[in-house]
Amino acid sequence: MNMTTIRSGQRGIALFVGLVFLVVLSLVAVIAMRGTLMEMRLVTNVARHQQAFETSETLRAVPIALFDEHVFQRGWPEQLGGTLPDDDFDFGLTDDMLTVVKDGLQTNCSSEVDLFYGNLEPACGGMAAENRYDTTSWHPDAVLSMCDVTSSSCSRNVSATVSIVPDGTVLAEGSGGAQAAGYRGIGGGAAAGGGSMYFEVMSVGTVPGDGRAVTMAQYRQSIRN
Repeated sequence: MNMTTIRSGQRGIALFVGLVFLVVLSLVAVIAMRGTLMEMRLVTNVARHQQAFETSETLRAVPIALFDEHVFQRGWPEQLGGTLPDDDFDFGLTDDMLTVVKDGLQTNCSSEVDLFYGNLEPACGGMAAENRYDTTSWHPDAVLSMCDVTSSSCSRNVSATVSIVPDGTVLAEGSGGAQAAGYRGIGGGAAAGGGSMYFEVMSVGTVPGDGRAVTMAQYRQSIRN
């Protein structure tokens, strides 16, 4: 009778120990799964941020190309309200890209498209007055979108909001003084006139999955007579 009682008690302890081990292993499995899910989320967020960064950088270059071509051609293409034939305005821009730019141009407080050369905007349309040193106050000048290369159909769900504010003008070095002195060296060309216009360009890229990245650059446009 004593032997039977001891063996029954041992079987009860084995069951209890087995249940404890089962609970511990379950907790370890749950913690491991949570760690794996967290790593997957981190990888996904990094990928989305990288995609948004590339989108922001790519579309920020579009108005820069427009600046360069505008100065070179001395005008804007017909699609953007100018007088130049669209075929002549092709400095790195295709017809599709010109259409994207045209569809994405925003109007200023006067309901006009200033094509990036406007002054700081006053408060209007629920937006605060633009402050050169407060990027949150900058009004959007263009909302550009393009096709996501990872999608089978082009839905233009990859976009960037581009804001451009003037950042001052500088006369060409030696202008005036070199002309008065009759110099024919480095200052000779500058003395004929010209200068540089500076702009701050901010691009906010967004991609599906709440991916977002902001890039900024200062752009210098040289003007020569």
